[in-house]
Amino acid sequence: MQIEEKLVKEQQLAVINYKGATEDMGKLIYEISAWAKDNEITLSGPPFAIYYSSPQENAEEVVYDVGFPMEGKVQGTGKIIIATVPEHTVVYAVHKGSYADLPLVYQSMVEFVMMNKYDVIGSPKEIYFNSPDEVSACELLTEVQFPVIKM
Repeated sequence: MQIEEKLVKEQQLAVINYKGATEDMGKLIYEISAWAKDNEITLSGPPFAIYYSSPQENAEEVVYDVGFPMEGKVQGTGKIIIATVPEHTVVYAVHKGSYADLPLVYQSMVEFVMMNKYDVIGSPKEIYFNSPDEVSACELLTEVQFPVIKM
């Protein structure tokens, strides 16, 4: 697995903040997709989750945002929030395989940031390039990002 640094441009996001099981993510992604379609909103990238608590610690009470990058001037409705994230630097790795193996990716990334003198300045983000509904677990593609600054 290769870990690299990149600059992420400013993005407008449609997100739902959620507390519950990560298994609920599919219905949340569907809810945002349906909202975007009903309101003729252009989603400009794959779905993602930003984790504020660890699924490893309490799998039923995880706090996370789930959403999509989007385009256009839009206001949120109900529990869908529109947020703008400024340009920032991340270290990232792309994992091919089961979500069950993601803790190993996180471990490698933590070692990488420590060894390369980065300071993690925000919550980790996972970007999902495909879905368990589309491909087998061994074909899942997930990018894990840590927002960082160089120390």
